[in-house]
Amino acid sequence: MENRRSSYSRAQGGRSPSNRNRNSGPSETSRGNSHPGGKRRFFKKRSSASDSKMPPPRPGDRPKTRKPWENVKRLKITSEFQITDGRHQGTLLENVPKINANVSSQKLREILFKVLSRKIRAGRFLDLCAGNGTMGIEALSRGAMLGTFVERSARMRTCIKKNLEKCGIKDGHFEIVGMEAIPFLRRVGRRRRFWDIVYCGSLANTEQVEYLRCFGNGYGIRPGGLLIIEHNSDASLPDRIGLLKLWRVITKDDVAVSIYDRI
Repeated sequence: MENRRSSYSRAQGGRSPSNRNRNSGPSETSRGNSHPGGKRRFFKKRSSASDSKMPPPRPGDRPKTRKPWENVKRLKITSEFQITDGRHQGTLLENVPKINANVSSQKLREILFKVLSRKIRAGRFLDLCAGNGTMGIEALSRGAMLGTFVERSARMRTCIKKNLEKCGIKDGHFEIVGMEAIPFLRRVGRRRRFWDIVYCGSLANTEQVEYLRCFGNGYGIRPGGLLIIEHNSDASLPDRIGLLKLWRVITKDDVAVSIYDRI
């Protein structure tokens, strides 16, 4: 007996009804909207009303995405005694007005520490003739591991201690030394103790030769470390001081800082 299915297939050219239904056009129950090219779209087509409300975006119309650190609201610095950046940004430091202690300007500090940003992190910072400790606390705020403050005045050392407590800097991240800067440099030179960055404020004309002699011998400055000397912009320092070589000079208004690199 001949198989009905095979005879039907021969009669229809070898195509079964199931194949014929499968190859036929889309039925009414198919998903999505049909496309004239044979492709199907599985999303809802927008109406003309929605198109009028939402015009297609043009190149450049999309708002520019901001980086995470750009969304952080920066505090406005209004005083020369405020920390300009870092974890203690905006903290207002105390000062002793009766003592003639120079404080580096806000703009100069911002420029200087941007240049030194990679050297500061996890480094050791020495602040000679520290005054109220502004420079050393700036370094600690920007990631320095240790800040050493050298100041001969007992009242200024008390002020430094108050400012460190005000910023919440814990013991072990700072040390305060009460003595003159030149004897301190000679002592650390004998003991072979070094810092990554050494900062020295304005030098008196009578002591400039002694300071430069100590720095030229590399006292307190590790190999590859930096020395920063603040001075008037109309004064110039030599390009070479013993083991030190002038790297960069930053000038702001009538004040300048010369940065030396120890060979």
